[in-house]
Amino acid sequence: MQNWWDWIVDWWNSVLAYFASVLGPFSAQDYLVGIIIIPAFILLYFLYLVTIRSIKIGFKRVGMPREATGGVVFGVRLVFFFLAFLAILALAGEVLQTYAITVGALFGTAIGFAFSKALSNMVSGLYVLAARPFRVGDYIRIGDSEGIVLEITLNYTRILRPDHTRQYLPNVTMVDSRLTNFRVRIDDYLSERGIEYHHEDDDDKDSRIENALEKIKNLTRGDEVFRYTFDVEIARECSRSKIERIFHEVCKNWNEKFIQEPEFIFWNSTATTITYRFAFMVIEPKDIMTLGTDFRSEVSSYPSTS
Repeated sequence: MQNWWDWIVDWWNSVLAYFASVLGPFSAQDYLVGIIIIPAFILLYFLYLVTIRSIKIGFKRVGMPREATGGVVFGVRLVFFFLAFLAILALAGEVLQTYAITVGALFGTAIGFAFSKALSNMVSGLYVLAARPFRVGDYIRIGDSEGIVLEITLNYTRILRPDHTRQYLPNVTMVDSRLTNFRVRIDDYLSERGIEYHHEDDDDKDSRIENALEKIKNLTRGDEVFRYTFDVEIARECSRSKIERIFHEVCKNWNEKFIQEPEFIFWNSTATTITYRFAFMVIEPKDIMTLGTDFRSEVSSYPSTS
């Protein structure tokens, strides 16, 4: 660390010596640091704008996801901030070498105490971007919150809740809390249940080559849908046979509105309640907020009247 800093100091002193020799005839040595720093700041800011714009345009052309672009831009900003910080320290002149390391240590300690949660969020954000437990457009449930993912950054994840409010969830919550992603691949889901998956090809894809390409596409991607689950509690004194008969009838009535007929299973029981877990499949996550809400409302209304 000391050798690295000595190299910076020596380089800075050599720059000052060069410009001092150039500005000597003009008697401007007293303003030497300012004359160097101000143009350097202007150049640094210009390079920052060009770099950020180039990254955004380049990533957009190659189809890079927005969350990945945001992470790279944030890293570039940290680099330029560090360069600007070094330039500011250079204004200290002769006291630079004596106090720079001490000031850096104090500054780092202050950052550690004051922004520990923010730094934890950024580390968690890197994990979310790398592990990708969910992506933009997924319907997720995290703790007591759920909704459609609208944006993923290093600091937070923004979701659209069923009441159409936008909630900002710190990324540290994504690591520390129980997370459910309702996006599934139909082929994986059916395979887990022991059912063979048959993809229906379009009428205009009759050739062997087109069918082969379609099969390869399904092997790498699959048909993705959203399988949403929720629980309904009923009082233990209610007739289970009657309640289950009603639930079967309701699920049958909703068969045409979902990908397949909704289903339910016995999930849990306590001394006073019995819990059933329901599941239904939709193609678009927004259908969970519309059709799904209506279905949940109808199912939940029966136990209270039985």
